[in-house]
Amino acid sequence: MSPASSPPTTPAQARTLAEHISVEQIGPNVFRSRYQPEKMGNAANIAYGGCALGVAVNAACQTVPSQYLLYSVTGHFLAPVSTEQKLTCSVRRLRDTRTFATRQVEITQTQADMTTRLCMIILADFQKEGERVMLSYSTPPDRTYSPPEACLTPQEIGTDMVKRGILTEEAFAQYTKLFSLIARFFETRQTPEGVSGQNFNGMAKAHPTGQDALPLTARTSADWFRVRHPIPHRLEEYAGLAFVLDAFLSFLPLAHSGMFLDDAGACASLDFSMRVFAADWGLENWHLRELKTVAGADGRTYTEARMWDQGGRLVANMTQQCILRPKRELKAVL
Repeated sequence: MSPASSPPTTPAQARTLAEHISVEQIGPNVFRSRYQPEKMGNAANIAYGGCALGVAVNAACQTVPSQYLLYSVTGHFLAPVSTEQKLTCSVRRLRDTRTFATRQVEITQTQADMTTRLCMIILADFQKEGERVMLSYSTPPDRTYSPPEACLTPQEIGTDMVKRGILTEEAFAQYTKLFSLIARFFETRQTPEGVSGQNFNGMAKAHPTGQDALPLTARTSADWFRVRHPIPHRLEEYAGLAFVLDAFLSFLPLAHSGMFLDDAGACASLDFSMRVFAADWGLENWHLRELKTVAGADGRTYTEARMWDQGGRLVANMTQQCILRPKRELKAVL
């Protein structure tokens, strides 16, 4: 996994995922991100939600003994995160027993007027490693997908679509810029069987896919991903997992409907739940992520990402409820 294929960085940007989600302790149970969060999929100076998620999970893990394994993180996005300030994480120790540990983390940012804004709150649950197992099982993906060596990168797919006249060079350049953050940290390959691999995450809006005849809730997208640079500690694996699983969930219903972000008036995550089902995994290995949307009503959507290792074992998932609203209708002026 050569870092040479990742987008270039500036001195103020982290080179690796482990750096980007790293924190420093600045007080008792208080941590600050070492880097400012960055944007992805947004033209405004609003940070990608996975940046705050990763930092928050890292902060929670810093306060728990290493023999405890993270198994559940739930939380709410309360306000947009700016790309212009670092994040502060205040950790509250809610439970510490021989088997379990629970942490609450408040993520705040200092505003231009020096006031503090609460941006996110999470609950993280841990269980002591080595518990006895009574049953062991996991569900398979909804479809059979090509292995990573038979799949193309988004760059390869986009280049081919431009050559075939399916995608304009301007649209491809916009996509590359919008999603440069995740490309810096992860090598990804889109499966040809998934919707997003066929319509370029909804950017090739008029391009037909092999799932167009299916109901929206039966359509799936899938990609393989692995981190570009080594991750030294397990707590950073957990933080990196939260960072990557947040990607694409808010606008997946658009992509599966032949639309993109510019078709919506509002599209953002409201809450999330991440659950980890296995202990022995690493983001340096290929993992398959399958995404599908489950429900949509009242200006909200509910969407899920599941992640398997190459052996077919379900490792983790993330569900999110997101806001998705149409653009405002322009009123006629007489």
